[in-house]
Amino acid sequence: MKQIILQNGTTLLMNGTAGRSFEISLVIKTGHINEPKLGLAALYENIVIRQARRSKKNIVPSYGGDITAFSTGGSIATIGKTMLELWDSCCNPHLTELEISDAAQDILQHTVDLAHVPERQTKLAYKHTAFAEDDVVWDTAEYIRRVSELTIDDVRKYVESNYVGKNLIISYNGPEDSFDKFVERCTQLFGTLPEGKRTQVRKLLYTGGFEKIVGDEDTMLLAAFGWDISKLSDFAETNVLMSMLSSRLERQLTPLHVNCNLKIAGYYGFRTMRILIDTHITDPGNQTAVARAKEDFIKAIGVVCDNIKRVTNECASDRRMETSRQQAMTQRLSISNELLPRTVEAAWLNLKRGISYDNERCIAKIWQVDAADIRDMAEKIFAQKLTLVTYGVDEVDYDKIVARMK
Repeated sequence: MKQIILQNGTTLLMNGTAGRSFEISLVIKTGHINEPKLGLAALYENIVIRQARRSKKNIVPSYGGDITAFSTGGSIATIGKTMLELWDSCCNPHLTELEISDAAQDILQHTVDLAHVPERQTKLAYKHTAFAEDDVVWDTAEYIRRVSELTIDDVRKYVESNYVGKNLIISYNGPEDSFDKFVERCTQLFGTLPEGKRTQVRKLLYTGGFEKIVGDEDTMLLAAFGWDISKLSDFAETNVLMSMLSSRLERQLTPLHVNCNLKIAGYYGFRTMRILIDTHITDPGNQTAVARAKEDFIKAIGVVCDNIKRVTNECASDRRMETSRQQAMTQRLSISNELLPRTVEAAWLNLKRGISYDNERCIAKIWQVDAADIRDMAEKIFAQKLTLVTYGVDEVDYDKIVARMK
């Protein structure tokens, strides 16, 4: 990964790849956790994407707690035109009162539509429970009110103060012989921005903790578990561990009719390893069916506990390691072949932790990961404080779950 800083402070990251296509991400160090007014980052993302779609520009947003990112790509022959479109859409938007109003209404409708969805409620509670000692509170009614009050002057000031050299990273993946063309075009376009200053981000503290959501109706049970992995740099070990744990959970939870999703979840510039399990109660009027669903759900919690203990205390067999490495390799190759996320990841790590992410290096290292590495990584992760959020679980079962997780 090659890095250049322009005279106005704009950081350029360049990674050479095979083929004749490229991807570029424009990333600013401002998101919903450090925006000057609540809702401004989301509103501006909405404005940019709405205008890009109308003009048929291939610009994709990526959401993050302390960043805002827009990505694009295409054939290397179009790089000059594509970068001009990115500059024009993100740094020189056409703003009108009507555009602001329409974008705000779009966000508010989306917020209202999702406010009572069980998975949405659980993920929000999980996020705020994980960082409970900081004043990060989600109130749907307050968010709607604040977004409704945003004006065209607010948006203009937001662009002027945040889309500046020192607050900006432009990340490129593409042919190495086009590095010079990329730098030249960045200098012509983004190098003309004022230097400004980098937006500061509050130093959040991961605390973990427990939270119970009663639920609006007796049709779904959910539980979200999480552990902080923000400081980990062992990408290969983490990937193989997640592949192994995910495979075991999927196999053992299927007979219980419980869905399971294990992923790295990003919140406020932090990252957690999150396990989300859920089950639907298809016949809430049938007490026998309800009791069976709740019983299976409690059993599923036990399965999660047992597998966490197992991966922390035991070394996996050679066969299990080979399968897990292969699955992790397939996942990383899939990400490597996706159109846009690599450039955002590179910018995020550079902004957040000052390190370079190299997906190819991670892939190469996966084959070197052994069973002891996985056990040690599991111990490092799962020895930390736990975040646990449940939805639709009654008091008795909630106490059982907390006791088991402790």
